[in-house]
Amino acid sequence: MTVESAKSTARNGTQPHPVFWMRQGKPAASASAELGASAQALLSEIEECALRFAAGGDEVSIDLRCLKSMPEERAMLAALLGHGEVSATIDTIGRSEIYETSVPCVWWVSHRDGEDEIAGELIEIAEVPEVLKGDRRAVAQGLEALCIARSFRVQRAPVATTNHNER
Repeated sequence: MTVESAKSTARNGTQPHPVFWMRQGKPAASASAELGASAQALLSEIEECALRFAAGGDEVSIDLRCLKSMPEERAMLAALLGHGEVSATIDTIGRSEIYETSVPCVWWVSHRDGEDEIAGELIEIAEVPEVLKGDRRAVAQGLEALCIARSFRVQRAPVATTNHNER
């Protein structure tokens, strides 16, 4: 499916629901900007994968390590993709920054190590990036910790109640 056929499909009303943006992102750079060969190849891959995702839901991750030694191409690709409406930061051993580009469902994910150096960078094409998805297997352990904390709090500091009916 090409970009034009995707637009045509949307115009023909075959889209499952209308698209609403609170603030539609716009690329920071023009499409006519001079991209190097690596950034050009990545942009073509992003476009093709985004079309496959729109058509059938095929999620994909594209590793951006090839741009590590080409900071100007990385910056140009980032500027061309722009920023969308959603961003998140995760603080663990290092820091991960995630933002939706100006193309919905196309996410720029950057992982940093403890020294704030880029440890990994990728484009994820998905409804939600993998790193932001919760782990259902951890729910039971989290609820158990919550119950322990709650019972500890109740034993240590009972909550005072006020009877509003007494005058």
